[in-house]
Amino acid sequence: MKDIEWLQMLSYQQELHHLSRALLSQSQNQTLTTSERELLARLYLEPTESTPLALSRSSGMKKEAVSRSLKRLFEKGFIKKEKHPNDERSYILYITDIGEKELRHNYGVILQPLYNLKRKMGSDFDMLFELIEKANGK
Repeated sequence: MKDIEWLQMLSYQQELHHLSRALLSQSQNQTLTTSERELLARLYLEPTESTPLALSRSSGMKKEAVSRSLKRLFEKGFIKKEKHPNDERSYILYITDIGEKELRHNYGVILQPLYNLKRKMGSDFDMLFELIEKANGK
């Protein structure tokens, strides 16, 4: 019985990986990596007091990966940072006008796989994301 459960779980894992790869597909002509797009989108959608630590927690990315991506976004001029008023070791991140323009340019890459999934799944799409939110503890 354990082998069947193990094999089924392995199959589920492979299905999740397949879905993730499909949703996170990336055109080679884009100027943003998947991680950079995610962080830029989070800064746009959640602009209040976004710190590197807060982005790491909300995205589930490791702090080191967030730092590398933020460094590249800063170098490209897509974000700016200001010292945190309550913590001199930290800073608050903001998306720049150039960053917002780049995000809007890249939105098709970000969202097209999701739109395709919604068309394919129909009404089950909303149920899928309700279950994903539940699995994510929201």
